[in-house]
Amino acid sequence: MVTIKKIAREAGVSLATVSRVLTNSRPVRPELHERVMNVAHELGYVPNTAARALVKRRTDSIGVVVNNLHDPFFHDLIRGFEAGAAQTDYNVVFCSAMSRARQLKQRYVRYLSNGVVDGIILYASYDSDEAVVRELHASEFPFVLIESSVEGVKTNNLLIDNEGGTYNAVRYLHRFGHQRIAYIAGPVDKHICVERLGGYLKAMKNLCLPVDKEQVCYIQNGYSDGYGIMERLLSLPQAQRPTAVLCYDDAVASYAIRFAMEKGYRVPEEISVMGFDNQTILPDGYRGPSITSVSQPLYDIGFDSMILLTQILRGEKEGTVINRYQTHIAEKETVTYLKKDE
Repeated sequence: MVTIKKIAREAGVSLATVSRVLTNSRPVRPELHERVMNVAHELGYVPNTAARALVKRRTDSIGVVVNNLHDPFFHDLIRGFEAGAAQTDYNVVFCSAMSRARQLKQRYVRYLSNGVVDGIILYASYDSDEAVVRELHASEFPFVLIESSVEGVKTNNLLIDNEGGTYNAVRYLHRFGHQRIAYIAGPVDKHICVERLGGYLKAMKNLCLPVDKEQVCYIQNGYSDGYGIMERLLSLPQAQRPTAVLCYDDAVASYAIRFAMEKGYRVPEEISVMGFDNQTILPDGYRGPSITSVSQPLYDIGFDSMILLTQILRGEKEGTVINRYQTHIAEKETVTYLKKDE
């Protein structure tokens, strides 16, 4: 391992001079600066980042904690994180909490905030994340929260208008003549899913459309539940059978479409299907029509959260920042006008 002592000896300068050059802590005469840098390069010197962090009392790193890095949902969000980091001088440490257990996310947050990074971006969509958010807030460690708000806790939040997204989706389907609109809802312990369900129910009420209990179904085990739920929906009597199915997530919509197509239904001519998130990657090699969806700016959220936290760490932002991002309908191939006889 090349040390600054060896660099000082080879360059014929003091340890203090080498330290000043390598850390840019104080100005050094140009000829000495060049000599030290040339020797360091020739010897293959690699700075000890841990030691630097102790001296500077910062790591120049940002931690990102999400539910599951392998979930296609996070693809565009992660691209945004990386693009945002490229605009800063910060390194990024990703942590994937693949379990809903609060303890796993809590463990990552405690690890990162214990001198590993300077700030944290936390994606916290489950109810169980509230305790983690409260603990992080109480520690006064710098962080930005995505897709969550906790009552009584003032934090920097980046939020999506989930309720407005499904509300507009129902109205969109209604404009295509659909009135029997079923909804496949997400886990009830995930507050964004509750918000999306609320938007669906609000729109159905405002449009004076009946909400049949048989047409509001809930995911129990995962995205693939969309397959079995679509089977149940299409087996309902003709008078109850939906003409359109709105899903809380594109991955769920992809499985619902798979069942319909496998059983000979034409999508969207015989059953319209709509998703949420406008995902660019869908699970298990989906090969159906491109899914009409509610698009949320995941890339922008990832990018903006990185820039915002960087500004906070540099003291360029004061007060609490709350950004709410709007959604829009991404019109593709799975929704069409209802035939008159339906």
